[in-house]
Amino acid sequence: MIPDWYPFFVVAYRRDTYDLSLEEDGAYRRLIDEYMITRQPLPNDDAVLARIVGLPKTEWTRLAPKVRRYFKTKNDKLWHKRCEAELRAQNARHNRRSKIARKGGLAKALKAKSLAASSMLNSATLHYKESKNLPLELVDGAAVDKCGQVAKKRTSEEAIEEMRSRKRRGF
Repeated sequence: MIPDWYPFFVVAYRRDTYDLSLEEDGAYRRLIDEYMITRQPLPNDDAVLARIVGLPKTEWTRLAPKVRRYFKTKNDKLWHKRCEAELRAQNARHNRRSKIARKGGLAKALKAKSLAASSMLNSATLHYKESKNLPLELVDGAAVDKCGQVAKKRTSEEAIEEMRSRKRRGF
């Protein structure tokens, strides 16, 4: 999952970066954007960072000391505390929404399966009734006579068998 946005807190950003020049600020923002897009720490390599920022390496080395202070170096990677917190929050949101969607999808699938089974039973019953002209109807697994009285609550197979036996006996 690569979201196409991340929260940006302007006031906190300005407070933390007020001493940066326009060039340094632009470089820092590009590094943050790259961090959030790739969802992983940046490489601790000036040539790669200069490419990300879009500057020649000589210009990047001039800006690097002020921009790098916002990142912590660990295992030859540049880690950013705020970016990591936002990525954890995005993952938590994604997992929570995924879990909710999975439950909804399962409920929908079970409902569709139940409706399909009910529909198949009703269509089979209607076909059987029309072909045999039986005096009883099958309603939700119960044999119902013409007056609407439930003869007996049973499974559909039991109800159909009861209808067949009544037809044979002449009822």
